[in-house]
Amino acid sequence: MIGYFVRHPTAATLVMLGLLTLGIFSYPSLQRETFPRIAPSKLQITAVWPGSRPEEVEQAICQRIEDAIDSVNNVAEVICEALEGIATVTVEKTDAVDLDRFTSDITNAVDGVTEFPENVERPVVSQLGRTDFVASVAITGPTDPVSLKAYAEYIKDQMKLWGGIPKIEVLGFSDHEIRIEVSRQNLRSLGVSAEDVARAVQKESIDLPSGSLETTDREFLVRYAGERRKVDEFRDLVVVSASNGGQIRLGDIAHITDRFKLDEQRIDFNAKPAAILSITKTTDQDTLTVIGRVNGFLDDARKKAPPGVK
Repeated sequence: MIGYFVRHPTAATLVMLGLLTLGIFSYPSLQRETFPRIAPSKLQITAVWPGSRPEEVEQAICQRIEDAIDSVNNVAEVICEALEGIATVTVEKTDAVDLDRFTSDITNAVDGVTEFPENVERPVVSQLGRTDFVASVAITGPTDPVSLKAYAEYIKDQMKLWGGIPKIEVLGFSDHEIRIEVSRQNLRSLGVSAEDVARAVQKESIDLPSGSLETTDREFLVRYAGERRKVDEFRDLVVVSASNGGQIRLGDIAHITDRFKLDEQRIDFNAKPAAILSITKTTDQDTLTVIGRVNGFLDDARKKAPPGVK
């Protein structure tokens, strides 16, 4: 073969040109990956139970789902995380079964559980594919953390509408909460108990847990964003109504702030508080294409950003 091409250099040139042409035309369709593809092998089961404590979630949801999964073949590992108001179960299969068949078996087992508490939402079973990191985008500005996160969430939504950017997560903030601080002196002077305050808040914000009370010099009622999401709405909340028509509102006896649970969970970028948008992709998406879409969006977003926001 080598001797043939030595005697016929024109043929060698044509073959080389053909290979170059084939490479040029096939390049746009090549998949660029950070890591090699690995077939997914895990499922995630999510069950929401509004108003529940982690211990209740563990007993009423996690244990029952785990018992149901015990009857399914080819289960390699089961991990359940019980949090306030939600249970997340991760199930890994063995190599002996197809993922779609395994998903069907797990779904049937979970659907067969009938002893969940009445207000537990129907568990959702989804396949967990591997995701690859693509890029991080930092957003900084002369604004308070709550407003900064709100703007980051707005940018996240706009990125999704832009298209071609698969998964975006906002980092740099702990859980958002409305904090209601009530002094004992205010409660005693108005004849109101901490339980009255807790019941009033829980009644008007029934979709999420009512938080916890700490009996120190000041009473703390921690309330995560629920039906009432703004400080002014909580201030107007009626705690006690008198027979003569008088009312005691939460704003009369409490200091209410919109904040994040843990101040130390923050990210600084160039010595300024920052929100980080972490962008990832699934294994069937091209890394360079996603980066191109991100850069295109950022070029447009920078022109529309508020003064001082970068």
